[in-house]
Amino acid sequence: MKNNEFLRNPHLAGDDFFWEGNDTGILLIHGFTATTAEVCLLAEKLHQQGYTTSGPLLPGHGTHPDELNRTKMNAWIEKVDQAYQSLSAQCGRVFVIGESMGALLAMVLGAKYHNISGLLLFAPAIKVNNLWTARFLAPFKQHLVKTHKDDGLPWQGYDVYPLKAAVEMLKLQKYTQNRLSEITQPTYIYTAAFDQTIAPDSAKVIMEGIRSEDKRHIHMSQSGHCILLDKELAEVADQVIAFIQSH
Repeated sequence: MKNNEFLRNPHLAGDDFFWEGNDTGILLIHGFTATTAEVCLLAEKLHQQGYTTSGPLLPGHGTHPDELNRTKMNAWIEKVDQAYQSLSAQCGRVFVIGESMGALLAMVLGAKYHNISGLLLFAPAIKVNNLWTARFLAPFKQHLVKTHKDDGLPWQGYDVYPLKAAVEMLKLQKYTQNRLSEITQPTYIYTAAFDQTIAPDSAKVIMEGIRSEDKRHIHMSQSGHCILLDKELAEVADQVIAFIQSH
């Protein structure tokens, strides 16, 4: 992993990973400005249960914020599509897990591939507080410094928001929202009490938009935005495993 002044916790592993296991595959997609370190702890727990786990590093991430600013949303979609194709070629059934922007990409896959067995969406970034300001700032600034304090979680990613890339994320939000009605798989949506990133009605938008008969909104009372790294991870992991086993 390349070290630079913008990358928090550069010592962590955050590249692509693929850990072979049984015939059930789990695709885990990280969020905007992060790396696969964001989903790695859950992936390890799932692999210990015998599942095949895959985590793609999204284009423009884990290198330099300027590279992310040069990345278009289609590159993110293509990367997770390729990862899904590789996983589904080896596994009889596949579940997709996404965190924040990764949850948007999980929904894009769910809308396209109806044979996906289930979706688990953590802090889905269908609506993000104040993200719309990126459209006005992007012509004048490259980056916006993140103002929230380091919460001490083992998160790896940029300490700034690349603004041109944030505009691409806005496009991805709209692209995903237009496809919600194409999602029919079992879907669990996780939100958190201390999440200051996504808008409060994000889960409602998805719950009302998708056509899944089996859908559930689960609210974690002690976690922040990065639910998959926070203090309720063990409880979440048990629920994820139960979801996989029951579907």
